Amino acid sequence: MIIRRHRVFGVGLVFLLASVGTSWGEPSAEETPPVHEHMAHLGDQMPPDEHAAHRAALGKTRYSVTTERYAVPDVELIDQSGTPVALRTLLEANQPVALNFIFTTCTTICPVMTATFAQMRRDLGESAGQVRLVSISIDPEYDRPGVLREYAERFHAGADWSFLTGDGAEISQVLLSFKTYAGSKMNHQPITLLKSPRSQAWIRIDGLASGEDLAHEVITRLLD
Repeated sequence: MIIRRHRVFGVGLVFLLASVGTSWGEPSAEETPPVHEHMAHLGDQMPPDEHAAHRAALGKTRYSVTTERYAVPDVELIDQSGTPVALRTLLEANQPVALNFIFTTCTTICPVMTATFAQMRRDLGESAGQVRLVSISIDPEYDRPGVLREYAERFHAGADWSFLTGDGAEISQVLLSFKTYAGSKMNHQPITLLKSPRSQAWIRIDGLASGEDLAHEVITRLLD
């Protein structure tokens, strides 16, 4: 069964961007440097925008919801404290799960997605402790436990929020298993996965849902 839902949250996204202290707006006319005539022909030689896919995702104000089934790989990852974590055990525990994929040097959709998880926790109120949050780095070579710990602290993540890294091959296996592999960290898309312990299916959210939207999805699909 496939469930599709679309929401608009342009205003919420603006506040999220502000909350992480980063602006992706275009410069004003006064701030835009002049383009000299002798440089105009060099446009095709300029380096490509590595964050083009992420910026395109930021411009989308809708998200879709589908129901999917995934086989969680039997791999061992490492959390932000350096503790080994059996991923299948973590994700298939008797507890609702919210999962996303990020990397700490991303300056576009990743801080938004992480701030969205933090906002979702606040919006869930007393129910927040019932949900296990999991963020898996797609840049395991750089995002070692110490880096993830500092990143988690920036977003005031509690004990119920795991930031995971591991061997590159195992991370790729995880991404392939959840059909989120994009070939490069610069091409990855904003995807959130929710799962109730009462169901074998996952709720897949493609797009930048707001914290309020995610809290609504968690309450109606995972906690009822």
